[in-house]
Amino acid sequence: MKRDAEELLKELCPDLNITKSSKEWVQRAEQVVAKTTQSRDIYPVVDHTQGEGPWIYDLKGNQYLDMTAGVAVRALGFRNPVVKDFEQRINGYLREVPGHDFDLIPQTLLAERLVGITPGDHEKEVFFTTSGGRAVESAVKSVMDNSHKFRFIAFRPAFHGRTGYALALTASKHAHKDFYPQGLDVIRGPYPYCFRCPFGQEEKSCSLECVQYLRDSIEFGGTDIAAIVVEPICGEGGIIPAPVKWFKEIRKLADELETRIISDEVQAGLGRTGKWWGIEHGDIIPDYICTAKALGGGFPFGATIGPKPLFTDFSRHSETFGAEPYVSLLSLSVIRTIEQDELLDNATKRGRQILKGLREIQESSNIVADVRGRGLMCAIEFVTDKKTNTIDSQKRDAVLNNAVNKQRLWILGAGRNCIRFLPPLNITSDQIDIALERFGKAVKSVK
Repeated sequence: MKRDAEELLKELCPDLNITKSSKEWVQRAEQVVAKTTQSRDIYPVVDHTQGEGPWIYDLKGNQYLDMTAGVAVRALGFRNPVVKDFEQRINGYLREVPGHDFDLIPQTLLAERLVGITPGDHEKEVFFTTSGGRAVESAVKSVMDNSHKFRFIAFRPAFHGRTGYALALTASKHAHKDFYPQGLDVIRGPYPYCFRCPFGQEEKSCSLECVQYLRDSIEFGGTDIAAIVVEPICGEGGIIPAPVKWFKEIRKLADELETRIISDEVQAGLGRTGKWWGIEHGDIIPDYICTAKALGGGFPFGATIGPKPLFTDFSRHSETFGAEPYVSLLSLSVIRTIEQDELLDNATKRGRQILKGLREIQESSNIVADVRGRGLMCAIEFVTDKKTNTIDSQKRDAVLNNAVNKQRLWILGAGRNCIRFLPPLNITSDQIDIALERFGKAVKSVK
């Protein structure tokens, strides 16, 4: 396959020198590829011709154990045989038919499946899109269209996307927002970051001062709230699971305000936490669920599931490439595989294994302050030392660099000083053991 891929590239670019090193390709990319989220000083260039399950390769042929799943995109890993076989079977089907302009059987069946696995027995509809940010934007527009209210509640930290309305809801780092105008009126409260509670409380004994702070903010900022937008696990902000009692109070607040709850499940949804949706751990029913990443089986795909009608009239919202037949069928295959292979249960078991291993690393390290997560959405937080618990991004970055370039463990940062673990839902116990061993060595390399 590698040789065929090289021949294909040479066919497209006859003067191409395939033998260039990763460093040279990085330099070449820096000349023409816009900066986004690449950490070019840490990650080598990925060989796009190889990879299977949780294993990926660089241009030199070095093998890495992937604990990112493409930031929770590849829920079944690379080249999952079931999905790969299914792709071959549907390869000749039409791909380019716009699902927002014409009714198609695959998108209807997928919408029925999504409605069926979403909490609540109220009537629901599905709007298909091509990304998580657009799924959030769609939910926001739906709420405004139906309520004629335009003020929202969001949290800090939070990540909901980098465009338009989604960016207005985002608050995870200043680089996302500096010098961009605010697209929504947002009242913001602190996310329940219990390890670093701004009110100095302990999770088990607190009186949810963070919710009272939010109530006070609403009194000052306006009670005409269109929706409360929340991540069930704060993802980019540091993989922070919200406590169950907090969810209950947020639902109570929404009911008092006669407003909606939008659950952003782009990273936490579709089985990653051991349930179909992360908010199910809070034992409440949201009004909207936004999903993407894993939904497309590796292709750009997202969906907003919410109360019927999502929009008051035709043409209120649309997207050219939403719900094309090929990707809709592929998404149905992903959902079926998660069910048939009992991957919700596997996410729960392997998540416990990761947390247990990370806590053992925490006990033996003076720079690891906290370990947290649900299912296969876990994080470890780094500090200067345990006495002060001072946030230390430099130590986090040093561990990250060693893990990738010395231990061949492919992982990602989160928040200001955390490293996250988001492996494929079908990760095995043995593969988790390998990841923990490699990660432990990376932590020990940093003092």
